[in-house]
Amino acid sequence: MNENIFPYKLNSNYYVKIREFGDEFINYSKRFNFKNDEEALEALCIGVYWYLYGTTAMDLNSNIHQALTNLSEYRRAFPEDKLFIDELRGKLLTKFLFKPFKKNNLKLTYDNLCLLVNFLEATGDYVDQISHFKNFTHNLDDCLELTKWFCKKSHNYLGEYTCDLKNYLENNQDSHLMEEDVIFYHGHELEYHLNMLGAEIMNRIFREEYEKRSRKAIILPGCMNANNKKCKAKPERLGQVCTFCNPKCNVYKISKKYSNHEVYIVSHESTAFKKANKKDKEELGILGITCVLNLISGGWKSSNLNIPPQCVLLENVACKSHWLSEDIYGEIDSEELKLKI
Repeated sequence: MNENIFPYKLNSNYYVKIREFGDEFINYSKRFNFKNDEEALEALCIGVYWYLYGTTAMDLNSNIHQALTNLSEYRRAFPEDKLFIDELRGKLLTKFLFKPFKKNNLKLTYDNLCLLVNFLEATGDYVDQISHFKNFTHNLDDCLELTKWFCKKSHNYLGEYTCDLKNYLENNQDSHLMEEDVIFYHGHELEYHLNMLGAEIMNRIFREEYEKRSRKAIILPGCMNANNKKCKAKPERLGQVCTFCNPKCNVYKISKKYSNHEVYIVSHESTAFKKANKKDKEELGILGITCVLNLISGGWKSSNLNIPPQCVLLENVACKSHWLSEDIYGEIDSEELKLKI
């Protein structure tokens, strides 16, 4: 693999572009009489996922759906069995859910929405979004209209940041087959753009409540200290905490600069906030740093726990868990972090 090619890569102009896109999305969505901006985001997510995965969802066998859903739930309950469960899930996902992208122009009904939710449950990648979709009651035709608009606009605003995605996937088309992240890894460009816009909208939705919280925590991914092979971070209840063993480490730098905030390293999105208690849920606001395809799930995971989130994107993917042959240091826009915190 050529490690100079990433699925996405941001530049200094990204946050200007995404704010412009966010403004246009909010203005356009007003014509549909959504009850608030979060419902508008839910509608867009439903529409985009239906466009990308609807044909597969319509064909998904109910027994396969149930088996994969049960395995995902078992994995969350018994993480010590992760390797065995992931091996089995990878085989089932690749055989039954991983199919070439085919545009879906079928009508979206509430019965079809249930089938889409079944597909999303089966993948295991949308756990914290599903409750929003199950409770969605707005006119589904508006989801499709919003998606048509998004498909036309997103490339103009965000295409430069995913211009290497097609090349990246073509060079790695056999990567992650029979692995549990096969759907996640081969994500379509529209899903990257959806998460970018979704993060911007979530930052706006939850900003007021975030600012009210008495405690602020910065949640860092493991790749922020990926090259520190002798990391001495110590485990605490909400994540690992820097012990300042390496001045070159990005975790060291952020922990020093924001010493009046809580800073935690969380190795995987699925483990974030797992030990949050009642006091955390009343006092804490979090600023999460993550790669693009985790943004919407992470934001709703936090808000579902009553912890208002903000986020800053990694400049590009940085870990070998999903993307690269070797870990590299995760980088972020330091001015954006300063603005958000």
